[in-house]
Amino acid sequence: MNKIILLILPLLILSCKEPQDVIVKVDGSTLTKEQFEKYIPATEYKKLTAGKLEEFCQNWADQEVLYLEAKKQGIDQEDSIKLVLDEYKKNLLAMDLVRREFGATTVSELEVRDYFDKHATEFLYAVKLAQIVLPNRESAQQTLDEIKAGANFLKLARERSLTRMENPDDPKVITDFLYRGTVSDYGTEEIIFNLKVGEVSEVIPYIQGTYLIVKLVDKRKVYAKADYDKYSSSIFNYLMQKKYQDFLGSYIDSLQSQYNIEIDVTPLTK
Repeated sequence: MNKIILLILPLLILSCKEPQDVIVKVDGSTLTKEQFEKYIPATEYKKLTAGKLEEFCQNWADQEVLYLEAKKQGIDQEDSIKLVLDEYKKNLLAMDLVRREFGATTVSELEVRDYFDKHATEFLYAVKLAQIVLPNRESAQQTLDEIKAGANFLKLARERSLTRMENPDDPKVITDFLYRGTVSDYGTEEIIFNLKVGEVSEVIPYIQGTYLIVKLVDKRKVYAKADYDKYSSSIFNYLMQKKYQDFLGSYIDSLQSQYNIEIDVTPLTK
């Protein structure tokens, strides 16, 4: 029995060895060289000065101190924090799943050129718009319905557009001349640059969850020939984003048939 104990003891000692190449230690928490290189690859951190490396390590130590103190106070056991952590974990796993499934999908030079050729004339023009930016689809649709019924576009823009919040004296209801590639994403631009002067768009999803209605005030030709090189990178980004969104929708649809989904909002309406 004593021989067995003596054999086990060295194994226990080995298993309790501290991690090698410890860079920062805060009580029992450590940041090793191997872990550090997951933040910044060796090829990158070797270019940094000693001061920058020490600054990174100090920031890590500061965060670790706050983290350990939060745990000491039991904050990690509070229901509200657990909920946020669970949601963050779900989002992180979902995002990584989609990233892996989307894989090496890309946009070819041929696809970029094809898009440019199909929309080439749009890149020759600049447009001046009257615009109404609204906080949700419901208010945007109601406003559009009023415009279609004969309401004055500019009057509603001055009264309702979120742009008035920045400067009530200059609510920016009419833009300067705008060029292709400067308005918003290319999907929105496709709609705008195909309007006729005086025509009003349908409701357009816009930035940060807002919705846009535009009226084409003026349109003028500014270039004799469109420059492919000027727009190719932004076209690539747009087509990649579009491929991603199309993939995400179809991928979720393919998965939903494998899971039992039931939605009942009745308890929320009581």
